[in-house]
Amino acid sequence: MNEFVGFLVVIGFFIALPVAAAFFFFHHVGRLHNVSTLSAARDYLRKDLDAGPLTPWRMNLRYRAILRQTGVKGPSGSVMPVRKVTLAMPVEDFRFAQQFGIAEFARQLADYRHKYALKQGWYPPGEDPVPVAVWPDESRKRLRPELSYEVARDGLTRTITTEGNPVDDISRTEPLNGLAWITFQGKEWTLRPREAPYRLGRGEENQIRTIHETISARHAVIRYSRDSWVLEPLERTTNPTRVDGQKITGPTPLSSGSIIRIGDADPIRFDEGAAVIGDSTATDRRG
Repeated sequence: MNEFVGFLVVIGFFIALPVAAAFFFFHHVGRLHNVSTLSAARDYLRKDLDAGPLTPWRMNLRYRAILRQTGVKGPSGSVMPVRKVTLAMPVEDFRFAQQFGIAEFARQLADYRHKYALKQGWYPPGEDPVPVAVWPDESRKRLRPELSYEVARDGLTRTITTEGNPVDDISRTEPLNGLAWITFQGKEWTLRPREAPYRLGRGEENQIRTIHETISARHAVIRYSRDSWVLEPLERTTNPTRVDGQKITGPTPLSSGSIIRIGDADPIRFDEGAAVIGDSTATDRRG
């Protein structure tokens, strides 16, 4: 009899342990998504991944699969070097990743792509990882990010592709000399020296329209001066403008990869074009 009771105790322990673990797991994801524990478990166990709460494991699987699409082959058949990768993340994904740190999440994706790219022979050892930028996008469904990436063609041109489908139309390429790009909430504007200056703000008359309540209608001007781009905040702006964490009040040079922050709006990223030479000894500026 005692052996039977002991057997039941052992069996009960091994049953109770996973049940308790499952309860705490679904209770946690329920709190994250503001639903009950039962609803969280029900949604999570649905076969449609879009319907269930996210976990780092499922998110990483999906996003890593997306990043494996960035080995673009040009007309010559050789892989063209990718300059920057951008992921427009569904808001649910973005909020979940925020709990672990968006910067850390983007770094992990960049490191994964770097290792995969080296394994695939996309570029030689010694190259720096291509940065991955992530942005929230309210139009995207859960676990359905939009991938875009930029590649340099023959070291002098740039091609944009989206949704993992390469665009080989030569008319979509432009010389890199002097070109720069502003990215805000997944939208990108190309800056050309001959068309400068550019007005930035939430007003409809701006060439770079950045809609957010803390950004003034006419907030700043981006000029091209002496072979470099300069950001100049306008007078009477309500919220401070910062470049790479430093508050600015006058014309400030921008470098490739600079992050512009206005109030509590999403970051605005500045990337500058640079030639990518085909041999392993060359260097390039990456955004």
